[in-house]
Amino acid sequence: METKYRTKQRDEILRFFMDHEDKCYTAREVCAEVKAGEATVFRTIASLVQDGRIMRFSGSRGEGAYYKLASSSCDDHIHLKCSGCGQLIHMDCSFMADILSHFKEHHGFTVDCTKTVIYGLCEKCAEATK
Repeated sequence: METKYRTKQRDEILRFFMDHEDKCYTAREVCAEVKAGEATVFRTIASLVQDGRIMRFSGSRGEGAYYKLASSSCDDHIHLKCSGCGQLIHMDCSFMADILSHFKEHHGFTVDCTKTVIYGLCEKCAEATK
């Protein structure tokens, strides 16, 4: 069994995500914001994902992964991720609950909302592309 150490760098990286709980960041973006080496940031983020403290989202255009603070409120809804600005939108509306219920009742399929992201453009980025 691997021992998890609580280090100053681990605390700083987790605190960074806690201070920016509604945004997603690449590991390189985190590197630019905390006082820790790149290898430490990458290892710590991987450990925090494994512990369930951080959520990992794949990039939509082949770019690296994005990370966000995990919360129990993310367990029951789907996320929308803007491919333009990186904004993550929580779909907490009843319509999404209806979709999740439909999948379960009519298809026998339970969606893992912690891993479910729909990619597209937010209103602001869509306007900018016109």
